[in-house]
Amino acid sequence: MAKITCSIKFLPLVASDTATVYALVDEAINIIKNSGLKYLVGPSETTVEGEFEEIVELIKKIGLEMQDDCERFVLQASFDMKREGVTIDEKIRNYR
Repeated sequence: MAKITCSIKFLPLVASDTATVYALVDEAINIIKNSGLKYLVGPSETTVEGEFEEIVELIKKIGLEMQDDCERFVLQASFDMKREGVTIDEKIRNYR
């Protein structure tokens, strides 16, 4: 199956201070890092590259694991899918 990209945004809604928000976001990013998928951290979201099923499982894992540490959060996923595949490098090569 062709590679796709997905931008994932984890937004804690219960933390009152910036340090706590960043710590929770770092936890979510560590789940992504440990997934083995290619990823690129941005200021507002992290983009991952992989097969659809791998990414869906990763999103599920983030949602389930972060419930232990964060009472309420928003988890957004935006998929870019193309029949022949799409990669992070392809999308940003003109800017790096």
